[in-house]
Parts: sequence; C-alpha cells; structure tokens
Amino acid sequence: MRGMYGKSLSEHRTQTPAPSISLTVRPDRARFGVHLSVDADSGAQGVSLLRRATVRLEELLPSLHATLQVHDVDLPRDGGKTGGPSTLHATLELPLALDASVWERAERVAKVDDLLQSLALEGRRQKPALELRRDLPAFILSDPETHREVLVQRLHERARSLAGEAAQLHALQFDRPVTQQSLGLEEVVLSLPVE
Repeated sequence: MRGMYGKSLSEHRTQTPAPSISLTVRPDRARFGVHLSVDADSGAQGVSLLRRATVRLEELLPSLHATLQVHDVDLPRDGGKTGGPSTLHATLELPLALDASVWERAERVAKVDDLLQSLALEGRRQKPALELRRDLPAFILSDPETHREVLVQRLHERARSLAGEAAQLHALQFDRPVTQQSLGLEEVVLSLPVE
C-alpha cells in the first residue's frame, strides 16, 4: 500500500537495535591535553623555546610517575610573529592506583594541576611569553580490552534472555574494540559495540 508520500509501509520498518552491553569500572589513568604556545621571531626560535619548556615539564614528572607525549607542533605560516604563534600539542598521562582512596586519587590529579598552573605562571614571566593551556582531565582505563570477556559474557546472557533459554547461539563474533566513556575520577563505562 502506498501512502500519500509514495512509500510503502514496509519501507518504514526499523531494525531492532542490538542490546547495549556495558560495564562500569574504576579508571587507572588521568589524561590531560597540554598545549604550549609562543610568539617568537622565527619558527626555529619558537621550536627551541617549546622544546625547552617541554624538557622543563618532563623534569618535574618523574616524582608523579607521569609521562608526556608530544603529538604535534604547529609553526607560524610566515615563519615569524606576523604568522602567529608556534604551538605544541601533547598529552600528559598520570597513573591512578586502583586500590587508592578517592581522596588519594584526587590529590594526585590536583598535584598535576598545580604543577601545570605553576609552569603557566613561569611561562608568562619569560620573554617571549610562553602560554600553557590544559584541557580538563579525561579519566580512562589504560587497557579496556582486558574486560572484553566479561562484556561478551554479558552480551550472551542478554541475547539468551531475549531469545529464550532454549535458543542456541552460534558463531557470534565481536570484531570491534572495547570503547570507553569517562564519567569522572571514579567511573569509566566500557562498552562493546555490536550490530
């Protein structure tokens, strides 16, 4: 039967969505995006100043067992001050003990925040001034794949509950990686996307 819009009713059927499978766990890492910028007389001078600031930050990280990974450096288009700042993009990763209290974990995150604030202040005082910006931390699990088996087991249980106990499940495959969504210092939701 065709409606007034020229589509049959069967064209409007939707596919039943796959059951959502998730698991909430405690994150073991805090990840900060760090961005350093400097307006220098040349691109080479900008890179040199950014490198010096990065080395300074890396010198302060071992006491926290944190690491810094540089991802990219943007250079000014025209090579100097008129083309804009030289900017470094990096990720600072701080391990969080799973057996630590919420207060101990929060204190570690606060120490990194204090460290970045003091470096930002130090950078503003130098000539040329160095600007440090940081993103709010994302709380993650370093290896979400370790929970794949539990997620697959939950998916099988959900499928059996929908199809009935007598149903037989054959050749279920889950090729997609386990995904994670940060909820905060104490929770990250792991999911196994299925189709």
